[in-house]
Amino acid sequence: MKKRIAYLLLIIATVIWGLAFVAQKAAAGIPPFTVGVIRSLFAAIFLICLIPITDRLTKNGRRLFNSKKLPDFNRAELIGGVVLGVILTIATTFQQYGISGDTDAGKAAFITALYVVVVPILSALFGKRPSVNAIISIPFAIVGFYLLCIKPGVDFAISDLLVLICALIFACHIIAVDRLSPGCDGVRMSCVQFITALVLNAIAMPFEPAADPAELLSALPSLLFLGVLSSGVAYTFQILGQKDTDPTVSSLILSMESLFGVVGAAIILGERMEIREYIGCGIVFLAVLLAQLDMKTVLAYFRRKNERS
Repeated sequence: MKKRIAYLLLIIATVIWGLAFVAQKAAAGIPPFTVGVIRSLFAAIFLICLIPITDRLTKNGRRLFNSKKLPDFNRAELIGGVVLGVILTIATTFQQYGISGDTDAGKAAFITALYVVVVPILSALFGKRPSVNAIISIPFAIVGFYLLCIKPGVDFAISDLLVLICALIFACHIIAVDRLSPGCDGVRMSCVQFITALVLNAIAMPFEPAADPAELLSALPSLLFLGVLSSGVAYTFQILGQKDTDPTVSSLILSMESLFGVVGAAIILGERMEIREYIGCGIVFLAVLLAQLDMKTVLAYFRRKNERS
């Protein structure tokens, strides 16, 4: 896959995820595991239908079922999909609980963007030392998060903490995609991912209050968006895009979901934040950008510029 196509897939995923914060807020009245079951079911069905189409388009010689009438999934796609499904289920559960609480969609979008700051740090566990700029970005992220979530005279909201935990887990998801996706069919791996998420959410769903049928019906358009677009399309585009792009660039593109989240929340939900919260958004986004900068390239650029002058 050409890099420009991979970047386009990541950008489309970013726009969808930004708008998904609005859909999640619209479905806030539905219990989180019920939301997880419905969106995972829609995503799995969509991807199962998509596999034969992509097989024909890519001419990879594969079919949904092999000659033995068994699903045509290799070991890497099955294991990788299950691992990603477990991580994704945990992350989206924390996120949905947070958004269902006092954290509005725009704020949740920026808190979630903190995963880009965390990725280089967690990467150190796999032998990759975080860059200096990633370490420098951490205090900026903490200050931005404080301004964004802590209002004068108001205690720290538990829902904000849940979304922050979600950001940490999403960082693990990004690292897992980078390590597990090579050599795999992205659509098949994503399909296994959502079948796994469907099973896990279905196991947990009986332990939460039952959803109100009327509220479930009114939230159906949002759930369809979360299932087909945010889950089926966007997460598959993430796997396909990350396979053929530089991890630093792809992480930076994906972090832009925060901007689309705030814009979508303002236009569709009419959400407004205080000045200090907008300043917090700006600082968090600065930390996200700083964490992804290649300081050697930047310093080399200024060095060449000084030599010319």
